[in-house]
Amino acid sequence: MKKVLLIILTISLTSCASWKQPSTNTQGDPKNANNYGYHPMDPLPVEIKLKEVENDSRSIKSRMLDALPDETMRLAVGQITNSGGITFGTATTGFKGNQYVVILDYIKFNTESFGVKLNKTTDKYSIASLTETSDADVIVPVYVGVGLRLTANITVLKGEVNLGNLFAIGGEASSEKISGTLVVQTLGISGKTISTSIPMPSEINSTTIQNAILALGTIKAVMYENDTKITPRVVGVYNTLGGGSETINGFISSILQKPKVLNVE
Repeated sequence: MKKVLLIILTISLTSCASWKQPSTNTQGDPKNANNYGYHPMDPLPVEIKLKEVENDSRSIKSRMLDALPDETMRLAVGQITNSGGITFGTATTGFKGNQYVVILDYIKFNTESFGVKLNKTTDKYSIASLTETSDADVIVPVYVGVGLRLTANITVLKGEVNLGNLFAIGGEASSEKISGTLVVQTLGISGKTISTSIPMPSEINSTTIQNAILALGTIKAVMYENDTKITPRVVGVYNTLGGGSETINGFISSILQKPKVLNVE
């Protein structure tokens, strides 16, 4: 199973970067990247509403997993700005002197939403206030669920680097073209088996990336085991507004102000 998962990940990651991006000022260039689209987030709390069901032999954990009908694997590449924010865009090439974050997510989820009222200032919109969906100017999709995350924080030291392939990133680290750290994280999944399966990578190289991906496969395989605990979280949003880190911080504040509800039947 580990070999199969590794092959699938290799195919999916390399397919995200099958073309070589020019170093000129193009739409895909990091300095032109925008903040629209999927944005991974550190897990945020969710309110669970458990419906009473008679003669249901399923465990609460099984019912919660059944309430998360969708599964996906996403690769997100972001550039770290001078202010410390992260701008996710379409760029898959890193350039010398810049810092990036590459996030591989596996999530089992349900899609919820929240509404925002907008204030218009000059030619841009900013989040004004959280509101009921029926009164909203914009509806923002929110991903509620559990999952696994592999995060590579990278500084490019030389030339250009392919950020769309984690194994290529490991090779670039071995050749000292980049430096950085690797983080393996569970999202709402915990337990004794999970804790012992999480690796502790001290640096980025081909071996640590391969070990991290294999560990994610091991954790995913025991997600339905009896001793695995499931606690759904908000794990990401789909940014329909743009606007940079200020918009994302507004999303986070809105979700913390009024936690999303997961109805479990």
